[in-house]
Amino acid sequence: MYELQLTQIIIFVLAGFALPALGMILLAWVLQNVLGYHQPNAMKNQPYECGMKPLQEAIVQFDIRYYLYALLFILFDIEVIFIIPWALATDNLPNIITGDSLWLGPIEMAVFLVILAFGLAYAWKKGALEWE
Repeated sequence: MYELQLTQIIIFVLAGFALPALGMILLAWVLQNVLGYHQPNAMKNQPYECGMKPLQEAIVQFDIRYYLYALLFILFDIEVIFIIPWALATDNLPNIITGDSLWLGPIEMAVFLVILAFGLAYAWKKGALEWE
């Protein structure tokens, strides 16, 4: 009995998310075909390059170092975003052993920063931050 209700709820939720999205996509497609103006030609299908003729293919492979730098930036940037509210919230942490909250927050943050420092040192040692 309970599994049947849970299955019905799951189907209802999936249908509630999927049907409006699919309906909007279908509506946009139908309106584009009915009302849209479409006359492709060679000039329209050409990628826009600031008025200049394209010199190469539009699909260019990026160097993996761009992605690595972006991932490292996001990692350390997000950590800073989380550290600031964490530092403000650690004033009210009770210490279970002694009953005061004097050192619990700073010790937790110090451990977290040491783990981040090890991650940065590892990336530096592996040469992830060198550009040649």
